[in-house]
Amino acid sequence: RLVAVFQPHRYSRTEDLWPSFAEAFDGADLLFVTDVYPSGEAPRPGVSGRLIVDAVQRARPDQTVRYVPRREDLVRELAAELEEGDLCLTMGAGDLTSVPDEVRDRLGG
Repeated sequence: RLVAVFQPHRYSRTEDLWPSFAEAFDGADLLFVTDVYPSGEAPRPGVSGRLIVDAVQRARPDQTVRYVPRREDLVRELAAELEEGDLCLTMGAGDLTSVPDEVRDRLGG
């Protein structure tokens, strides 16, 4: 399986581009979306990773998508979900880079 993890980058980009993500993850068997990495921007009302999750679910109702805004929950959920042979692809411009190591450590690897 391909397990994808996506962290939206900047509130302004998420607000402007969220509809374009609707089919961007078609190849993923399971998609996790985190909250927005702000990169110095102030939060914007109504703008979160949930926008992307909703867009994907509308475009591909059969695709499994999970909104996991909190990093510590993401590590826990990934560790519980991953199976031997899975490929986990993390995509983000923020603090997502250490998540694979944290998941590996949690799994005892």
